[in-house]
Amino acid sequence: MAVTTALAASATASVASTGECNVAGIPSFPDMSVISAEAVSEPAAYCRVIGRIGTETEFELLLPDEWNGKFIMGGSGGFAGNFDNMANDAFNVVTDGWATVSTDTGHKGSNIVASWALNNLERQVSFGFQAVHRTAVTSKAIIADFYGTESQRNIFLGCSRGGGQAMMVAQRSPDVFDGIYAGAPAYSWTKEMAGRWTHDAQIMYPDPNQITTPVIDADALAILGGGIMEHCDALDGLKDGILNDPRQCDFDVASLTCGEGETNQCLSPEQVAAAKAIHSEAEFGGISWPGTPMGVELPGNPLGWLIWISGGYVEGAEMDFHPGSEQSAFEEPPIPNATWGFATQMMKYFFYNDPDWTYEGYDFSDYAHHAERLSSSVDADNPDLSKFRANGGKLILDNGWMDGSLTAYGTINYYESVLALDPTARDDVRLFVRPGVTHCSGGPGPDGTNYIAALEEWLDTGVAPDQLDAPFVDPRTRQPDGRGGRIICAHPSVVTYDGSGDPNSPESFRCEVP
Repeated sequence: MAVTTALAASATASVASTGECNVAGIPSFPDMSVISAEAVSEPAAYCRVIGRIGTETEFELLLPDEWNGKFIMGGSGGFAGNFDNMANDAFNVVTDGWATVSTDTGHKGSNIVASWALNNLERQVSFGFQAVHRTAVTSKAIIADFYGTESQRNIFLGCSRGGGQAMMVAQRSPDVFDGIYAGAPAYSWTKEMAGRWTHDAQIMYPDPNQITTPVIDADALAILGGGIMEHCDALDGLKDGILNDPRQCDFDVASLTCGEGETNQCLSPEQVAAAKAIHSEAEFGGISWPGTPMGVELPGNPLGWLIWISGGYVEGAEMDFHPGSEQSAFEEPPIPNATWGFATQMMKYFFYNDPDWTYEGYDFSDYAHHAERLSSSVDADNPDLSKFRANGGKLILDNGWMDGSLTAYGTINYYESVLALDPTARDDVRLFVRPGVTHCSGGPGPDGTNYIAALEEWLDTGVAPDQLDAPFVDPRTRQPDGRGGRIICAHPSVVTYDGSGDPNSPESFRCEVP
């Protein structure tokens, strides 16, 4: 089944609001208060409501004047701390009549700083799962009162941390949403964000006090990425800077080792060892996590190694690690790359409650104990989706093969654990791994798939998608850029080129199980 970038045809007649856009006109519920309500006219007429649940979980709910009868919640990124609505940021859903909400997850602050969590279990639990659940059910109640009728369709759309939130609601709030999209999901904070990323930080910056120059610097990264692409790029039939299936790439990084007297266009033994460690499964504290796929290294891929794995701090500069950023370093506190930042913040403020903690001399000896303590609050790795499926729910998982942060191998492992528990889950859960796509979006691959449309069509027809259209889009506007597009395939199928067709036409590709 192919889905275009237009919203799937399941239109609901618009419903005008019965309430007024002011604090008095928005219903309040127990343990919830309305902070503000204001009428906004652009890009569509809607009522912007800011509310608070409990002591400090705040949300932003947008209520269109011409409501389409549907509700969509947008996931947030990083450690949240703001109203980061992925649904409205990526698709501007309010212009199509959707009521939409996002939450700050129970605190305010930079989404790559976790000092707010220090010795504060309430905030940790709110961040982990409680804030999203309470915001969702509260918003649905407000919508029903404001419009005089309940929402007829409820979707969650999130990527990165928002993807982890999406998986959390599928597992813990199975009756709240009909359709869920979990992109590049940060679903295992204890294993990947804390454990694996601390392991990688030790490899790339062995001395936590020296974060200016990584073991694999920009020059070495260019050599590494060039060697991999030279060896593997054409394996899928197209030499286009994209590996349709990095698992086919058998490049030996050791072949880049400098010989005696060589210093140019080669890697030192330390750099070769570091690259192999990043690509390989890592073990830490009796736990393991898969490595980063080959093909992510290209220096022209800012959301690959450059921002997430290698990096290099530039004093005084700021960086937004989200897709589309063109800046060159991170905001305070100074960190060399995003995974280093998230890992050290998790360890300081969740694991050890010690702002002075560093990984200098750290051996993971007590890591598993703390991971077990935190997992029930922040991890969404339960493969049992039976309750969500029993309610008619449909879940799409997604990851970019060129994602340098949340490895596609981790998402594949979760999906396969779902099928191992119940093979019939494929009727209601699908995974798409997108060639050439970085973190959430961006990269040389086509990343314009409209997952809202895909979920709508799946819910309307009951037909699970085996493939979806993937247009090339402008990274800023998210609109087709005139280059055509390709397809993406439901795992375990792989995008396969026909060998002669237009590489920018979906008709030139098919889905095949390797």
